[in-house]
Amino acid sequence: MEKVKVAAVSAVSFDGEEEYKNAEWAKAYVDEAAKNGAQLICFPEGYPGPCFGSMDSGGHLTKTPVEIMCDSAKQHGVYISCGNLEESEEIPGAYYLTNKLISPKGKILANYRRCQPTPPILNASLYGGKMHLLPGNELMVVDTELGRIGLLICSELFVPELARIEMLMGAEIILAPIGGSHSRPSMAQPTRSGELSTWQCITRARAAENLLYVVTTINVFSPEQRRGSFIAGPEGTLGASQSAGIVYATLDMEHLWYLRSKYEEEDDVSPIPEGLTSYRPMLTKFGMIHQRRPDFYHKLVEPQPDAFDYFYYKRGLDTWKEEYDKIRSFGKKPSVRR
Repeated sequence: MEKVKVAAVSAVSFDGEEEYKNAEWAKAYVDEAAKNGAQLICFPEGYPGPCFGSMDSGGHLTKTPVEIMCDSAKQHGVYISCGNLEESEEIPGAYYLTNKLISPKGKILANYRRCQPTPPILNASLYGGKMHLLPGNELMVVDTELGRIGLLICSELFVPELARIEMLMGAEIILAPIGGSHSRPSMAQPTRSGELSTWQCITRARAAENLLYVVTTINVFSPEQRRGSFIAGPEGTLGASQSAGIVYATLDMEHLWYLRSKYEEEDDVSPIPEGLTSYRPMLTKFGMIHQRRPDFYHKLVEPQPDAFDYFYYKRGLDTWKEEYDKIRSFGKKPSVRR
């Protein structure tokens, strides 16, 4: 497909005992986006849930929120990216955070489990006291009629290797839903974390360096939140918002294929002919996904003494504290070599 219309939903989000309300809001968002011609509709991290509040709807829903999304996808013939927390069957009190891709037939094509979860202290703050998120073991890129879609979650975008691997797996679009502010109506005071100002920079960087499209969406827990969806392509920003709602963008897949198949040629280093009116400047470095030296990259896969061990739970859930101690000691000033 040469053009893909995507809808990035930064959703009005409920947590706590009201989280079940997200399911009906999500259905309404799908109705609106489909009416406006969207072919791919993307929701924030863990939305419509359950995720941030209770793991059941308290009898308010006859179907799970994900099942409702499957029905909506089939009704409108669209792709939907949505998420929830899944309880571990093996380890009581532990969960997987997912990003699901649903087909226009209402089938779950992929159930991506976040491979690099956030640490326990942050988890407890974000997910209503649910401290232990287990790591998934598979990066996922899905072939669809819209293009090859890679799935990540939230701050995994800050790990350039993950997006690069998905590009090498063929990804042309990466969907990376974001959780949202650590400060919510259900929290008495705002927290000190303010890294959201860097998100647009990171999103654009992943799109430019990998020559693909990146779609981020975010939960909006408070009317005061000044952050919404952000869609980036290799050559710049395609859509952005600062509040709840839907941002639309058209992804030009044909131009993406052109950028990916292009290399510096004589025309690119020659002066622009006088009178040429159809000239379109290249706004990205188009050859870098091919200009690689894997023989240099062995350092990336070497054991790292200070690396957080996502499998700490195998030693017992309380051993996460040992991982924090290990990282705190890493921050000490190194001795000066003379």
